[in-house]
Amino acid sequence: MQKLEGIEDLRVRRTRKLLQQAFIERTVEKGFVALTVRDITERAMVNRSTFYRHYLDKYDLLEQYINEMYELSEDQEGILELHPREASLGLINLLKYIQQEASFYRVMLGAQGDPLFAQRFRQKTEERILSCFNQIFPERVFEPDAPPINLLFNFITYAGFGAIVWWLEQEQPCPPEQLANWLNQFIYDSVVSSLKLNG
Repeated sequence: MQKLEGIEDLRVRRTRKLLQQAFIERTVEKGFVALTVRDITERAMVNRSTFYRHYLDKYDLLEQYINEMYELSEDQEGILELHPREASLGLINLLKYIQQEASFYRVMLGAQGDPLFAQRFRQKTEERILSCFNQIFPERVFEPDAPPINLLFNFITYAGFGAIVWWLEQEQPCPPEQLANWLNQFIYDSVVSSLKLNG
């Protein structure tokens, strides 16, 4: 019985992988807005009922894909580190994952993509920044004229998002490790300078 369950689990994972890969390929070709479930199932060579056993629609597939991407990159959470020049493994893994499907991310974060995807992407980045900030700067007293933390994080999140889009549009002119270190330095410097910290 346990062996049968293992085989079934393997089939489920294989099918989901096929559907996700078909989703990525067809999104690159057509753009997300024009993409249909039929496009995905035809490329994956499965029937529609198989698709609907795993996902509600293309938005659900996208949501689950995003969740899996972040789970894979969260071996070590965080963007900020105690040493500003050392990017976290979590950020590097995320950028490596994005690099593997660079064409897909160029589409999804561009004009033919989905605004909700871009919003979710920024939210996940912001969650990591907030988490790391609390670890690195616990119980700090900030200067009265320092900008609100929420404003600073919003600025950092959009800047980081823009840097990743630039990296994708420029065909990844540097390796993920280098971009991660640059982002880490920018973020660390922004926090220390804007909140008037001494590091």
